[in-house]
Amino acid sequence: MNRRQRLGVALPAFIAFAVGLLTLFSLLMGGSPELYGFMEQPAVTAELVALPAAALVRLAALTIAFTVLIGLANLLYVHLGRLARRQFYSLILLLSFAGTMGWYMVNRGDTALLEAVQVPIESSLAALLFLSLMHGGATVLKRRRDGWGFLFAAVMLVALLTTLPLAELAPLRPWREWLMTVPVSAGARAMLIGIALATVAAGLRALLGQDRSYRG
Repeated sequence: MNRRQRLGVALPAFIAFAVGLLTLFSLLMGGSPELYGFMEQPAVTAELVALPAAALVRLAALTIAFTVLIGLANLLYVHLGRLARRQFYSLILLLSFAGTMGWYMVNRGDTALLEAVQVPIESSLAALLFLSLMHGGATVLKRRRDGWGFLFAAVMLVALLTTLPLAELAPLRPWREWLMTVPVSAGARAMLIGIALATVAAGLRALLGQDRSYRG
């Protein structure tokens, strides 16, 4: 690797490190005014210190918005091409997109389309999820007829059946509340901690220039 290639690899890593460090410094100093009490200029306010981070966050939001628009344009382009090849199932997507955009532009703030389309779709997906869980429970009991398999099936049945508005299932609802409060909450927090640690590790790799996109 010659000098120009090494510079091409090191320069993006240095820019990413500098921008990340500036954003981190701005967020920490802007969010905690007591941290910059040691500065020589006490007139510096939290808003001024947090300005670089706010500008970079807005720039990232604009970039994501343009990315979504480009993805949407690409989706429409692909389906228009399929429609030209007489694949008429793409016509359903194009008509749905045009109808949704037209409805939103004419009736802003009206949630009738949401309640008429999205809510039934979500209910159907919830029903499919219910069937998938039931099939998963039956598969577990078929392959593992031990205490853990029966425990999984029992927890699944309690969690699913207690969502039904039946008075006969009222004695089981405290068990469902305990399951949601203790085990489910603990699992969700463990997943969030894992996601946070993975995000920190990925950020450190990007700041240190160890990410694959910075390698030659």
